[in-house]
Amino acid sequence: MRAEFSKNTKLAAYQRANGVCEAEGCTALLMPGKFHYDHINPSEFSGDASLENCQCLCLAHHAEKTGKRDIPAISKSNRLRLRAAGIRRERKILAWRNFAGEIVRKPRIRE
Repeated sequence: MRAEFSKNTKLAAYQRANGVCEAEGCTALLMPGKFHYDHINPSEFSGDASLENCQCLCLAHHAEKTGKRDIPAISKSNRLRLRAAGIRRERKILAWRNFAGEIVRKPRIRE
C-alpha cells in the first residue's frame, strides 16, 4: 500500500524548499499546481512518509525521476520477487515449428 504524505509533512517540505524545486541544479519556482511531492526512496520499498523522504519537485523533474528511475526499479523488484517464488508468466505462443518442421504445441501453463 502506498504511503501518502500528511498535510503537515507537505507543508514542512514546501517551507524547506523555499518555493524552489529541490532537484539538483534546478531553479524552477514552485507555483501552485505546477509541482509534486515526491518520495526520495519510493514508498513501495520503504513505506516511509516522513519529511526526510519527501521532496518538492517541478513537474519535469518529477516525471523524469519517476519514469526513468522509480518505475523501472519497482518493476525489477517485482519480477525478482515473483521469480524467487517460482511464479512465471503464462505462455503467449502456444504452438511453433521446431527445426525438423514439426509443429510443437504446449499448454499455457509452464512446467
